[in-house]
Formats: sequence, C-alpha cells, structure tokens
Amino acid sequence: MIEQYLERLFTWESLENTERGVEFELKNRLIEAEFEGVTVVKLDGKSIPLEDITLELSADERYRADKITPESPLELDLAETVQVICDRKRLRLGVHEVEMGLQVEGYGEVDFTTDDEIRMEDLIDVDPADMTVAELRELAGDITEPKTFERLLEREREGKARKTAIELLEERHEAAEPLDESEMVRSEIPERDTGGGSVNELLVDVFESPQRVSVYLTVQTLGSGTPEEIASRTVFPERVVASTLEDFESEGIAERTADDAYTVASPVKVLQKRQSELWSVLRGTM
Repeated sequence: MIEQYLERLFTWESLENTERGVEFELKNRLIEAEFEGVTVVKLDGKSIPLEDITLELSADERYRADKITPESPLELDLAETVQVICDRKRLRLGVHEVEMGLQVEGYGEVDFTTDDEIRMEDLIDVDPADMTVAELRELAGDITEPKTFERLLEREREGKARKTAIELLEERHEAAEPLDESEMVRSEIPERDTGGGSVNELLVDVFESPQRVSVYLTVQTLGSGTPEEIASRTVFPERVVASTLEDFESEGIAERTADDAYTVASPVKVLQKRQSELWSVLRGTM
C-alpha cells in the first residue's frame, strides 16, 4: 500500500519545462511523512544525478536531493507540496514516464512510476530580447522541441531581430527532430457525464495518476477487457496496464474473470471506498 500512497504524491498535470529544467510537484494528500533520502529520479527511463535535483518547499527552503539523509530528513506535512526540479534538457511534447524512489521513515526504500504529459503550455516560454546571444545559445542547447524554437524565432524576428540570434535559432530548429506519431498522442481523459459532473473530475482526486484514471475509464467504457485489449486503447504499454489492473484488483476496485479480463467498480463505489480508507488512516494517526 505504501507504493500506492507514494504514487498519489505526484500531482497530475504538474510536469512542465521551465527555465530551471524539468519540474513536477509532489503533494502530501494522506499522512505526515518523513523522507530520509531520494534514491532515484528517472524521466523516460533515464536517471537524473541526485546532485542535479532540488526539492523546493518554498523560495526560502530548498534541498539538494543528495543532501537528504536519515540524519537530515525532509518532513512533509499533510497537504504540503514540494516542487521537484531536475536540471536537465527540456522534455518534448507528449506523454513521459516519471519514476521516483524515496527512503521513507518506517518503510525503507520504496518507489513509484507514473506518467504525465508535456502540453503546449508546458514548453519553455521566454522572450529572447531579455537574453544575450551567448545566453540564448546556452538555452538552445537544452531544447529539443521544434515548437519552442518556432516561438523563439518569431519573437526574435519581431523584436531585436539580431542576425546572429536568428541564424542560431534557425540552425537549431532545423536540427530538432519533428514529433513522431507516438509523441503526438495525448493522454487526455474523455469527459463522461455522471449527472453531477465529469468522471475525470471525480477520479483525479481519487487516483492521482493519469495512467490509473485512463485505464479505469477504458475498462469502464469497454465493460470488461484483458490487459492487451485495454492497452490497445490507451497510450500505455501492456505491462503498465497489467500492473495497474493488478493494483486495482488488490485494492478491491476491480475483479478478474476466468478468461483474464477485468471489470471495475462504478465511480461512486470507488469514491466511497477511498473515503472509507482515508478515514481509517486518519483515525489511526489521531
């Protein structure tokens, strides 16, 4: 259950590109926790050196990941958020896998893997007029997304229109690989009417993970389905779907039939179950 709790730390749609690198948010939605270390952070399967990762509680409270230890832990109160800042090249449009491992007081080393999406509004958005050509060259070295170069070029041409800057951005834009079909697939969850609002509005707070919501709604739409059938209708590989369905089964919100197909409980029953679990946990901490 601790892995499922950790996955819910991740704030869906928080993955973004910024001037600092790639960032995402964790929010403590269940119980007070004490992190005694960060063991790993991966983006799309590639590890980020811990010395290149910063955990920011506020503008005045920042911790380098490799400095968090049992002797110097990071405490996260209920409802508190922490921004995870990765000093690495900016991500491209599309769905990306995020993996994070933590050493949690009382539980040892645990980790979670989830998916989130870089959308157009998450691309780095700066005005080249505020930068020297040297600073622009350094920034361009971290960008692989053609749309970002298009933005920079448009603003440079409408602003200072420096020949060197335009030539630099044109060269980098031409070298940037166009999106392939898989990167253009979005993980948006379809709206479905429940009489009192959309299912995704209801489930975002319950599952706190895009693949979990997507898999759940796909099974609900189909009525039942095998991991292979469900994976074919989502952007996630079959192994991720199978693992998610197994988690649902262990959580009591899905059942597996004799032919290895899965069915899921109604959204109302899922919400009721989660509320009951939350109250049980809270009562245990009082």
